[in-house]
Amino acid sequence: MNANKDPKVSVIMNCRNCSRYLREALDSVYQQTFKDYEIIFWDNKSTDNSPNIALEYGEPIRYFQGEKFLPLGWARNLAIEKARGEYIAFLDCDDIWLPEKLEQQIKLLDSNKELGLVYSDNYVIDGKGNIKNKTSFDNLTPMRGNVFNNLLTDNFIPLLTVIVRKEVFSKAGLFNEKYEINEEYDLWLKIAEYYPVDFIRTPLAKYRIHGGNFGKNVEKYINENFQIITYWLDKKPELNTNRDLMNKVKIKKIRMHLRLAQFLFYKHEYRKGIVTLINSVKSVFT
Repeated sequence: MNANKDPKVSVIMNCRNCSRYLREALDSVYQQTFKDYEIIFWDNKSTDNSPNIALEYGEPIRYFQGEKFLPLGWARNLAIEKARGEYIAFLDCDDIWLPEKLEQQIKLLDSNKELGLVYSDNYVIDGKGNIKNKTSFDNLTPMRGNVFNNLLTDNFIPLLTVIVRKEVFSKAGLFNEKYEINEEYDLWLKIAEYYPVDFIRTPLAKYRIHGGNFGKNVEKYINENFQIITYWLDKKPELNTNRDLMNKVKIKKIRMHLRLAQFLFYKHEYRKGIVTLINSVKSVFT
């Protein structure tokens, strides 16, 4: 990258104690066939060796350390504010990109200036890097174009595969800092409200499932999902007249209630689990 001009892409890497996987993640950026990028490395008050590892790499890393630990959406917003690129990409420090990711997606974005966001399929790997049998698109149906309604019923956009046109944030806004787990889903909906999106079917990244990220707070994740759906149905009341869409939203709510009940029973919170099952039945008739 020419140090005298702004990079084409800013890669946002937010880190909190990820020294175990960090080198793999960073190496996967440095091995990109597309070289015109910077890395905005936001250290969210790590207490392990992550800062030292990041600083070993030097250019094109721009290292920042937060004054205090922040929820991920908030920390990502601060990192985005430092970005100089035309495009913004995201890579968590336990995930991996394949070498042609940036090249293929930037070609697609450059060919269609109307697009706000491009994403792709990804492999799923375990803590040791072994690829599991299915990719994300085996479980999710990717959509292109004006996808807001589709996205409201199913989040099919994997964060680690996303590249956003930076100017989009001026209109759609950044991550909503009140969400602690579902902040990316909220952002995709805000972008899809104004812009078409596109995808590349080929897996261009590897999403790692391991003990540190697999046990996310299921209850909070589902409750935030309900909040997001409610927000958009209130903001866009015309959606409520779309019978097909509302049926799909109802099915999604039922599934979320059932998943939450299963989680609560697993935690032996039987009273809350029963209430959740009752809410699931009620949602069928509302």
